Amino acid sequence: MKLFYTPIFDLIHKVQVVAIEAGLYDKIERIPTNPFKRDPAHVAANPLSKVPTLVLDDGTPLYGGPVIYEYLDSLHNGPKLFPPSGMARWNALRLMGLGDGLWDVEVSRAGEQDRPKELYSEEVNQKHWATVVRALDQLEKEAPTWKGFDVGQISVACGLMYLDRRMALGKVPVDWRTNRPNLTKWYDEIRKRPSMQPHDNDFRTAMNNGDLSPRTGFPKK
Repeated sequence: MKLFYTPIFDLIHKVQVVAIEAGLYDKIERIPTNPFKRDPAHVAANPLSKVPTLVLDDGTPLYGGPVIYEYLDSLHNGPKLFPPSGMARWNALRLMGLGDGLWDVEVSRAGEQDRPKELYSEEVNQKHWATVVRALDQLEKEAPTWKGFDVGQISVACGLMYLDRRMALGKVPVDWRTNRPNLTKWYDEIRKRPSMQPHDNDFRTAMNNGDLSPRTGFPKK
Protein backbone atom coordinates (compact mmCIF):
# COMPACT_ATOMS: atom_id res chain seq x y z
CA MET A 1 0.00 0.00 0.00
CA LYS A 2 1.04 3.61 -0.58
CA LEU A 3 0.15 6.49 1.73
CA PHE A 4 0.24 10.08 0.55
CA TYR A 5 0.45 12.36 3.59
CA THR A 6 2.18 15.47 4.86
CA PRO A 7 4.70 14.95 7.67
CA ILE A 8 4.96 17.91 10.04
CA PHE A 9 7.69 18.29 12.63
CA ASP A 10 6.57 17.49 16.20
CA LEU A 11 3.11 16.51 15.02
CA ILE A 12 1.76 12.99 14.62
CA HIS A 13 -1.15 12.44 12.28
CA LYS A 14 -4.02 10.12 13.15
CA VAL A 15 -3.27 7.93 10.15
CA GLN A 16 0.22 7.31 11.52
CA VAL A 17 -1.12 6.38 14.96
CA VAL A 18 -3.69 4.00 13.48
CA ALA A 19 -1.11 2.37 11.19
CA ILE A 20 1.28 1.81 14.10
CA GLU A 21 -1.43 0.48 16.41
CA ALA A 22 -2.51 -1.90 13.64
CA GLY A 23 1.08 -3.11 13.13
CA LEU A 24 1.14 -1.86 9.54
CA TYR A 25 3.30 1.25 9.63
CA ASP A 26 6.46 -0.38 8.27
CA LYS A 27 4.47 -2.24 5.60
CA ILE A 28 3.16 0.96 4.01
CA GLU A 29 5.14 3.00 1.51
CA ARG A 30 4.85 6.51 2.93
CA ILE A 31 5.05 9.31 0.36
CA PRO A 32 5.65 12.79 1.85
CA THR A 33 3.23 14.96 -0.10
CA ASN A 34 2.56 18.66 -0.45
CA PRO A 35 -1.12 18.72 -1.51
CA PHE A 36 -0.80 22.29 -2.77
CA LYS A 37 1.68 21.22 -5.45
CA ARG A 38 -0.87 18.91 -7.11
CA ASP A 39 1.58 16.05 -7.63
CA PRO A 40 0.31 14.03 -10.65
CA ALA A 41 0.51 10.68 -8.84
CA HIS A 42 -1.42 12.08 -5.88
CA VAL A 43 -4.07 13.77 -8.02
CA ALA A 44 -4.49 10.59 -10.07
CA ALA A 45 -5.32 8.75 -6.85
CA ASN A 46 -7.40 11.52 -5.29
CA PRO A 47 -8.99 14.23 -7.47
CA LEU A 48 -9.39 16.40 -4.36
CA SER A 49 -5.60 16.45 -3.89
CA LYS A 50 -6.06 16.08 -0.14
CA VAL A 51 -4.16 14.07 2.44
CA PRO A 52 -4.22 11.41 3.66
CA THR A 53 -4.78 9.28 0.57
CA LEU A 54 -4.19 5.53 0.68
CA VAL A 55 -3.66 3.45 -2.46
CA LEU A 56 -4.22 -0.28 -2.00
CA ASP A 57 -2.07 -2.99 -3.57
CA ASP A 58 -4.54 -3.40 -6.43
CA GLY A 59 -4.52 0.34 -7.14
CA THR A 60 -7.83 1.13 -5.43
CA PRO A 61 -7.63 4.55 -3.75
CA LEU A 62 -9.17 5.37 -0.40
CA TYR A 63 -9.50 8.95 0.78
CA GLY A 64 -11.05 10.69 3.72
CA GLY A 65 -9.21 10.08 6.97
CA PRO A 66 -11.95 8.11 8.78
CA VAL A 67 -12.32 5.74 5.80
CA ILE A 68 -8.58 5.04 5.81
CA TYR A 69 -8.44 4.58 9.60
CA GLU A 70 -11.25 2.05 9.59
CA TYR A 71 -9.78 0.16 6.62
CA LEU A 72 -6.40 -0.16 8.34
CA ASP A 73 -8.15 -1.24 11.53
CA SER A 74 -9.84 -4.04 9.57
CA LEU A 75 -6.50 -5.58 8.56
CA HIS A 76 -5.30 -6.75 11.98
CA ASN A 77 -6.53 -9.17 14.63
CA GLY A 78 -5.59 -7.15 17.70
CA PRO A 79 -7.83 -4.90 19.80
CA LYS A 80 -9.93 -2.84 17.43
CA LEU A 81 -9.71 0.95 17.38
CA PHE A 82 -13.24 1.02 15.93
CA PRO A 83 -15.54 -0.89 18.30
CA PRO A 84 -17.66 -3.21 16.15
CA SER A 85 -21.12 -2.37 17.49
CA GLY A 86 -23.29 -0.92 20.22
CA MET A 87 -22.80 2.25 22.21
CA ALA A 88 -19.05 1.66 22.43
CA ARG A 89 -18.87 2.25 18.67
CA TRP A 90 -21.13 5.30 18.71
CA ASN A 91 -19.22 6.84 21.60
CA ALA A 92 -15.90 6.29 19.82
CA LEU A 93 -17.25 7.88 16.63
CA ARG A 94 -18.76 10.79 18.54
CA LEU A 95 -15.47 11.38 20.33
CA MET A 96 -13.67 11.22 16.98
CA GLY A 97 -15.99 13.96 15.75
CA LEU A 98 -15.21 16.10 18.79
CA GLY A 99 -11.45 15.57 18.49
CA ASP A 100 -11.46 16.25 14.76
CA GLY A 101 -13.62 19.32 15.33
CA LEU A 102 -11.13 20.64 17.89
CA TRP A 103 -8.36 20.27 15.30
CA ASP A 104 -10.45 21.85 12.54
CA VAL A 105 -11.50 24.93 14.46
CA GLU A 106 -7.93 25.62 15.59
CA VAL A 107 -6.81 25.27 11.96
CA SER A 108 -9.49 27.83 11.06
CA ARG A 109 -8.23 30.10 13.83
CA ALA A 110 -4.68 29.74 12.49
CA GLY A 111 -5.93 30.69 9.05
CA GLU A 112 -7.58 33.80 10.44
CA GLN A 113 -4.40 34.81 12.26
CA ASP A 114 -2.41 34.42 9.05
CA ARG A 115 -4.66 36.73 7.05
CA PRO A 116 -3.31 40.15 6.01
CA LYS A 117 -3.72 42.76 8.74
CA GLU A 118 -6.38 44.64 6.80
CA LEU A 119 -8.49 41.47 6.47
CA TYR A 120 -7.91 39.96 9.93
CA SER A 121 -10.90 39.87 12.29
CA GLU A 122 -10.30 39.70 16.03
CA GLU A 123 -13.98 38.90 16.48
CA VAL A 124 -13.65 35.79 14.31
CA ASN A 125 -10.46 34.81 16.12
CA GLN A 126 -12.19 35.09 19.50
CA LYS A 127 -15.21 33.10 18.32
CA HIS A 128 -12.93 30.29 17.16
CA TRP A 129 -11.08 30.29 20.47
CA ALA A 130 -14.37 30.19 22.41
CA THR A 131 -15.26 27.05 20.43
CA VAL A 132 -11.89 25.50 21.30
CA VAL A 133 -12.51 26.24 25.00
CA ARG A 134 -15.97 24.65 24.92
CA ALA A 135 -14.55 21.52 23.30
CA LEU A 136 -11.76 21.32 25.86
CA ASP A 137 -14.20 21.74 28.75
CA GLN A 138 -16.33 18.89 27.40
CA LEU A 139 -13.25 16.67 27.06
CA GLU A 140 -12.24 17.49 30.63
CA LYS A 141 -15.61 16.19 31.84
CA GLU A 142 -15.37 12.99 29.83
CA ALA A 143 -11.69 12.09 30.32
CA PRO A 144 -12.17 10.15 33.61
CA THR A 145 -14.57 7.76 31.85
CA TRP A 146 -12.26 6.74 29.01
CA LYS A 147 -10.93 3.20 28.95
CA GLY A 148 -8.64 1.43 26.52
CA PHE A 149 -7.60 3.24 23.36
CA ASP A 150 -9.89 3.83 20.41
CA VAL A 151 -10.16 6.04 17.34
CA GLY A 152 -11.97 8.72 19.32
CA GLN A 153 -9.14 9.02 21.81
CA ILE A 154 -6.63 9.10 18.95
CA SER A 155 -8.47 12.09 17.47
CA VAL A 156 -8.50 13.89 20.81
CA ALA A 157 -4.80 13.22 21.45
CA CYS A 158 -3.81 14.50 18.00
CA GLY A 159 -5.97 17.60 18.46
CA LEU A 160 -4.27 18.36 21.77
CA MET A 161 -0.87 17.78 20.17
CA TYR A 162 -1.74 20.37 17.53
CA LEU A 163 -2.69 22.83 20.27
CA ASP A 164 0.69 22.17 21.90
CA ARG A 165 2.41 22.96 18.62
CA ARG A 166 0.41 26.15 18.22
CA MET A 167 1.24 27.09 21.78
CA ALA A 168 4.97 26.60 21.10
CA LEU A 169 4.59 29.06 18.22
CA GLY A 170 3.02 31.62 20.56
CA LYS A 171 -0.38 31.40 18.84
CA VAL A 172 -2.49 30.11 21.75
CA PRO A 173 -3.57 32.61 24.44
CA VAL A 174 -3.42 30.15 27.36
CA ASP A 175 -2.16 26.62 27.98
CA TRP A 176 -5.08 24.24 27.38
CA ARG A 177 -4.01 22.29 30.49
CA THR A 178 -5.00 25.16 32.81
CA ASN A 179 -7.79 23.98 35.15
CA ARG A 180 -8.12 20.70 33.23
CA PRO A 181 -6.37 18.10 35.44
CA ASN A 182 -8.33 15.10 34.12
CA LEU A 183 -7.55 15.79 30.49
CA THR A 184 -3.93 16.62 31.31
CA LYS A 185 -3.40 13.37 33.22
CA TRP A 186 -4.97 11.32 30.42
CA TYR A 187 -2.93 13.05 27.72
CA ASP A 188 0.35 12.63 29.60
CA GLU A 189 -0.27 8.88 29.82
CA ILE A 190 -1.41 8.49 26.22
CA ARG A 191 1.67 10.33 24.94
CA LYS A 192 3.80 7.46 26.30
CA ARG A 193 2.36 5.00 23.78
CA PRO A 194 4.84 4.04 21.01
CA SER A 195 2.29 5.09 18.39
CA MET A 196 2.26 8.62 19.83
CA GLN A 197 6.01 9.17 19.54
CA PRO A 198 7.48 11.44 16.82
CA HIS A 199 8.69 9.80 13.61
CA ASP A 200 10.92 12.55 12.24
CA ASN A 201 12.57 10.62 9.40
CA ASP A 202 9.62 11.29 7.10
CA PHE A 203 9.72 14.96 8.05
CA ARG A 204 13.42 15.19 7.24
CA THR A 205 12.80 13.56 3.86
CA ALA A 206 10.13 16.11 3.03
CA MET A 207 12.37 18.96 4.20
CA ASN A 208 15.24 17.70 2.06
CA ASN A 209 12.89 17.59 -0.93
CA GLY A 210 11.98 21.23 -0.34
CA ASP A 211 8.32 20.42 0.26
CA LEU A 212 7.95 21.93 3.72
CA SER A 213 8.66 25.33 5.20
CA PRO A 214 11.65 25.17 7.59
CA ARG A 215 10.00 27.86 9.73
CA THR A 216 6.58 26.33 10.25
CA GLY A 217 6.89 22.75 9.04
CA PHE A 218 3.78 23.18 6.92
CA PRO A 219 3.55 22.70 3.16
CA LYS A 220 4.94 25.42 0.94
CA LYS A 221 2.13 26.74 -1.22
